[in-house]
Amino acid sequence: MLNTPILLITFNRPDHVRQVLTEILKQEPQELYICQDGAREGNDMDRIKCQEVRNVINELTSAYAIDHSDFTLHTLYQEKNLGCGPGPAAGITWFFEQVEMGIILEDDCVPSNTLLLFFAELLIKHKNDDDIALITGTNVLKRWNSKKGDYFIAKTGGMTMGCWASWKRAWNLFDANLSSWGEKKNELKAFIGDDEYNVYAPILEDIYIHSSKDAWDFQWAYSRWVNKKYCLVSTVNQMSNIGFCAESTHTSNYDSRRANIELMTCNFPLKIVSNKCDSLFDYVMFQRFTRKTKKGILLRCLLKVIEYIYKR
Repeated sequence: MLNTPILLITFNRPDHVRQVLTEILKQEPQELYICQDGAREGNDMDRIKCQEVRNVINELTSAYAIDHSDFTLHTLYQEKNLGCGPGPAAGITWFFEQVEMGIILEDDCVPSNTLLLFFAELLIKHKNDDDIALITGTNVLKRWNSKKGDYFIAKTGGMTMGCWASWKRAWNLFDANLSSWGEKKNELKAFIGDDEYNVYAPILEDIYIHSSKDAWDFQWAYSRWVNKKYCLVSTVNQMSNIGFCAESTHTSNYDSRRANIELMTCNFPLKIVSNKCDSLFDYVMFQRFTRKTKKGILLRCLLKVIEYIYKR
């Protein structure tokens, strides 16, 4: 059995939970944590769907436990709705109050059949590497330098996308209210660079001023970057996000390049591409997915050449 603790974050999507939890249980976890935000006040459909989610969890985990006597399930079911920012953050904090390292998946993240082992191996291998705060199996470029190894180091290009792994030591840096924003702006800019700072600073400023309850991942990225932490990225994509639809809060564009990406598998034992940060990957990710301004023909040609060479 896989002895690395896993957290599944849920809300009101029973069909998504069934698909994702089924894939998790196929990889035989020994310890599973599940958190669920409560139904929104006055929303009867939420109340029904949240209960359906709990019914799916009970059905699948009960059947799994029959053949896995060492399996342990922990649940945190909120009675009131905390929101799509504080809700997941509270669940992750609860998780890391009980474990030193672990894997986090949201209920729309379908893992490949090697992803959880990928996370488990790297959590152990890099547990004392204080420069690393995040591991992601999501590679929205699909492949990057995959012929040279199984994972590499990045600064800003590694996306959580609802599926990642980390350590308690890293999550302890999480600053939900961006309390250090006023004094740490220059340090953030120095670490991520002017271009990325100019994109993220207005978003972070808005969260800081209005105490936004719609996000937690921007605060998580800020907390890593301002503390000069890096991430490990799989050279092939090992997670497919099935949550892009009209009903989603943040992922309503079904045609997004980040939606339903092809699942791939990695090889074991894992080999790192390089012990240096891959700044070229960060650059391509910024140009493709973060930069909002229109790209000139020379830049478009440059990106195509880079991707032709490295996306293999």
